[in-house]
Amino acid sequence: MTDKKKKNEKIMDKSKEDLTVYPINIDDDKLNNGGDGKHYPLNNPVHLHLICGRVKSGKSLLMNNLYLSSRFYGDEYKTKILISTTAHNDAVNKYMLQDFDFIFTDYSDDLLEEILDIIKNDDGDGRFLIIFDDMICSNQSFKRTGKTDLLTQIITTYRHIGNGEFEGKLAICMAVQYFKHLSPIARNNCSGYYIMGHFPEAEIKKMSEALSIFGRDGKGFMKIFNKSRQKPYDFLYLSVEHMEARRNHSDLLWSSDNGFNFDDSNTDGDKLDIDNDKNIENNK
Repeated sequence: MTDKKKKNEKIMDKSKEDLTVYPINIDDDKLNNGGDGKHYPLNNPVHLHLICGRVKSGKSLLMNNLYLSSRFYGDEYKTKILISTTAHNDAVNKYMLQDFDFIFTDYSDDLLEEILDIIKNDDGDGRFLIIFDDMICSNQSFKRTGKTDLLTQIITTYRHIGNGEFEGKLAICMAVQYFKHLSPIARNNCSGYYIMGHFPEAEIKKMSEALSIFGRDGKGFMKIFNKSRQKPYDFLYLSVEHMEARRNHSDLLWSSDNGFNFDDSNTDGDKLDIDNDKNIENNK
């Protein structure tokens, strides 16, 4: 055996002494994501929230609470931006129109580029919030093939967008009427879902396939979904950050650590609970 081979074997033997993967010490202040847990069970202030619900499902009411009230994230952002075609037509948006710094009724890559430039040139650790309200639909002009569009780029990098000194300066909330309008990239980078209102059984099935990480499989997800619907305007809150499923924000239904937090033997996981759905609708 040559001296070189002997030397390499010694290096390999030595490397096997400790194969532990150690964490890297990072200055949390530089991350600027508010990761101190004070908002639990909500996600950190730097997040991508995906809200799915049809008209009159309570989406606007939820966003008003989340981003205006100090009980939630109302005090977490230096600048708030709403991009919505119906911003001035929905009476529920009255207070958002008063509180938000910028309101846009049309989306374009140029607009988003301008907003990004403002964020990158903004001094300090102040965070920005962008809400895209029903801006993504079947006829929207976002690119689906070829060069990655700017919105997709931001969705994949929003956690790291900053000014060089601080990252974590951007939070995003996207509200859509149809689950199918949420791209796989958006779903893969999501911090939390809000599933609101009533859906056809076929669309719930799509959700159960895409979100089966909650409940471990499609049937498990359906049990969680059916259990989350007890009263009018109940919503299902799915925190990817904490791997928890809740009815509204209060009732823990499932967690990755402890599984179901209710007797799931009496809850149907094969289909949407149509009878319960009708009862909720009739009790409004």
